[in-house]
Amino acid sequence: MDRLILFVILLLVPALSWSEFSCPDGTEAACIETGDKVCSASTKCVDNNATCFDDFPCSTGEGFVCGTEYDAALNDHKRSTEQYDQLVKENVSLRQERLDRKNCVLNATGLIEAQKCVR
Repeated sequence: MDRLILFVILLLVPALSWSEFSCPDGTEAACIETGDKVCSASTKCVDNNATCFDDFPCSTGEGFVCGTEYDAALNDHKRSTEQYDQLVKENVSLRQERLDRKNCVLNATGLIEAQKCVR
């Protein structure tokens, strides 16, 4: 009798453990190892080194930006900013030169003196 009860229990243990595991409809079970990543079909897996941004930084459907592409865009922006700053300095210098010439002409006492201001 004890053997029969033990036999029935041993038969039910695997059945009980299998009955606890289920997958949602339309999905399949998978075996994974420690360190494996699982990404659902409705999401994107990204590299561990990816740069994270706030939710929805881009228009819907445009996806993620790789760190190297982000760095390249940032460097391009810095170069553009430096070029802009240089042009601003040149503009200020040219405006000052124009103002100096204008004042020279306005303060000139004669035509020859005014011509010297603009040459």
